[in-house]
Amino acid sequence: MSDGRMDDGLPEEMAHGSPSERRRPAPPLSAGWRWGFPAVVAVLVLWSGWLLMDGLGTILDSEEGRTREAVTDQSAPGFEAFVEQTWSMLVVTEDAAGELVQVAVIAATDRTGGGGTVLLVPSEASASGCAAQPCRLVDRHREGGVETVRASVTELMGVGVTGTALLTPTRWENLAGASPAVVVELPGDLVATAADGTSVVRFPAGTVAVAPAEVVDLLGFVDDVGGMDRLARQREWWTGWMGQIGVGDPAANLPALDLDLVHLLVTVATGPVRVITSPWAVDGSSMVVDGTALDDLVVAMFPFPVPLVPGRLPTVRLLNGTGDPSLDAPAREAVLRAGVELAVVGNYRHDGAIQTRVIHRDPAQAEAANALAALLGAGVIFDEMASPVADLTVVIGADFRPAG
Repeated sequence: MSDGRMDDGLPEEMAHGSPSERRRPAPPLSAGWRWGFPAVVAVLVLWSGWLLMDGLGTILDSEEGRTREAVTDQSAPGFEAFVEQTWSMLVVTEDAAGELVQVAVIAATDRTGGGGTVLLVPSEASASGCAAQPCRLVDRHREGGVETVRASVTELMGVGVTGTALLTPTRWENLAGASPAVVVELPGDLVATAADGTSVVRFPAGTVAVAPAEVVDLLGFVDDVGGMDRLARQREWWTGWMGQIGVGDPAANLPALDLDLVHLLVTVATGPVRVITSPWAVDGSSMVVDGTALDDLVVAMFPFPVPLVPGRLPTVRLLNGTGDPSLDAPAREAVLRAGVELAVVGNYRHDGAIQTRVIHRDPAQAEAANALAALLGAGVIFDEMASPVADLTVVIGADFRPAG
């Protein structure tokens, strides 16, 4: 029977305490805790905020992470800009039968100031990739059309182009018809053989005004084994035509067509124009190129070349540290000869750099940096804090010596 005890023998009120004892409040905190703890928390918050602001200030004031205002003066120290690839087109000419007559590579020197180069590539130029030999551009064209010609010519030059245009006799007539007929000097009659076997003088010797409808006939006329005479006629016609376009307002000497080729011709004809045929030489039924001469020409034609395969070559940020703008072009050409992709050009953050140097931030680019430095006669620096906009940074110093 119950006697008011728990199993352990203690009275129930002793085991659990009386109701008044269970409701007794905890003693109040001391004044130190009530005011000291919040004060400590407030101090910690203020201190952490000060540390944060101080750290940000240190970063912003540091050399590696310094915030700078944009420099828009191209001659000022610190100016940098991503390159705008050279405006260029591959112009393929076909005759009425669809045979390849000529290839011209047109490149603008300056999109604003105008001028440029027309490189004439003969249809007999040696190529690779044909099903049979000999392998020439005309053979590549027969197998795959304009795209195979573009692939062969760009591979030969080692750079790409920004566009391609196909010109037929009718298109040439429209394109050349907006300006006066081009006059050429022929050393001898150009005699064609008619279908019945009779000979016909197609273009007489002497001064000849080539009508727009006759342009492709002149460009494609074959009268010699190697094609050098035809190449010379093509050069004379292109020189005369580009001169005609450049008289007065170039846009008025071309058809009012919204075509990339027309816009490019207007830009090129605005300034000095070179028409080049020199890299080619006869080799049997083909024409071969002087590789060194072509490399020099391509570097001059394409200040900011289009890479054949984007991302395959190391990218370069080129900075002039001398304050002498006359070194911009020689430095650019020297870097391009090293087989790299130019991504950014500009000026070092201050003039007076003494030593030319190649800087890389990734150990994987050490080999490329050393190779480029060897060609430039420069030193190599590894800097993890270098700009990430390109694989390599080249700073041109006072010790830089242009080629030649």
